Amino acid sequence: MRFRPFTEEDLDRLNRLAGGRPVSLGALRFFARTGHSFLAEEGEEPMGFALAQAVWQGEATTVLVTRIEGRSVEALRGLLRAVVKSAYDAGVYEVALHLDPERKELEEALKAEGFALGPLVLAVRVLGSRGLRGETRGVLE
Repeated sequence: MRFRPFTEEDLDRLNRLAGGRPVSLGALRFFARTGHSFLAEEGEEPMGFALAQAVWQGEATTVLVTRIEGRSVEALRGLLRAVVKSAYDAGVYEVALHLDPERKELEEALKAEGFALGPLVLAVRVLGSRGLRGETRGVLE
């Protein structure tokens, strides 16, 4: 399996993995420029993707993985390794993401790659018509 930065031409590949939450062309263009986002492939078959960006916290920078999708624990682990390496190469020594507790494969991959889980919980309030409908998915993911 190989892990590489993606380009606009990869939009269909990412969306084959995105399920009911497709990646927009605008989001793909943004994340393709961050230097921390990757596509996992086995041959020509997409196996996963990570959307990540560096976020300045006032005193330090954190690479925030806003979304990660993978068809296997192996793909998720490889994507996490690619993001961690890109962060380290950029002189960023913190990598973080929010974990949906229902995603057991991602939890397994995170633990295997040395990530600490918890104790913080993400609190979300979505405003406007999306909030009125009770939507909370897609916030920092």
